[in-house]
Amino acid sequence: MRMRMMAMLLFMGLLLAFGRPKAVHAAEWEFSPTRPELMQRLGVDAGSDLDAQSEAKSVVPGKKNIGRALLFSLVLPGTGQLYAGPWWRAIPWVAIEAVGWGVFAVYQKKGNDKMNEFEDFADTHFDTARYWNQVRWILENNNNTLPDNFTHELPSERTQQYYEMIGKYIEQFGFGWDDTTGDDPATLYFDGTTANFFYYADMRGEANDLLHTANVGMEVVLVNHIISPLEAAFLVRSHNRRVDKEAGLGHYLRYDRRMINGADTRLLTLRIPLN
Repeated sequence: MRMRMMAMLLFMGLLLAFGRPKAVHAAEWEFSPTRPELMQRLGVDAGSDLDAQSEAKSVVPGKKNIGRALLFSLVLPGTGQLYAGPWWRAIPWVAIEAVGWGVFAVYQKKGNDKMNEFEDFADTHFDTARYWNQVRWILENNNNTLPDNFTHELPSERTQQYYEMIGKYIEQFGFGWDDTTGDDPATLYFDGTTANFFYYADMRGEANDLLHTANVGMEVVLVNHIISPLEAAFLVRSHNRRVDKEAGLGHYLRYDRRMINGADTRLLTLRIPLN
């Protein structure tokens, strides 16, 4: 261990003796001047030349605006990619947008048509008067008390809830269908059969499936309006980096040696773009 340390000290001594400049030239080495010092040496007005040069370099031809790409694709996915280039990057986003809207339009119409169909069927085959007559009979024969399975109240108007309940709770609303058979009044709740109830329930289920598919299409559209702008922004960012690199404005660490006011000045510049 001691021999290794002595060898290292000897090597460093030789390096200092033969590798570095002579002591008389040591004064030439100094830190890079600050901006005010550099302007003072160059005799430049603080508010003119350097600022103008810096501003001129900040505007690079060919660069694009990230905000515009975001806005374009937010309004219509794919247009931000067209702005950023290349044009073929817009094709998937436009296709997804078209498919999403197409699925929504087609299945929304099918769902609405099926909904109108099952509502018309219920208006024809479910008799509210018949149902309320049975309810009154139960109250009269059960100490003015409804069975525990009567958990919902039939709306007076034919709302979405009305059409849902008559096709969902057969033990309570089975009395209202016009083809009911085999019901035992002693049970105080419907225990018979009705083919119309199950046919109606199947139509409602089909309508719900169609409308659910339409909602999936709309969800695809919404997600497309979120992801497409982000991808367009990344494309513009990559494009601007390439432009900066080609213009020599990318990341770099540069060493310069210049004569400033007759003095040999060494400059070490590190550039890190923040955009």
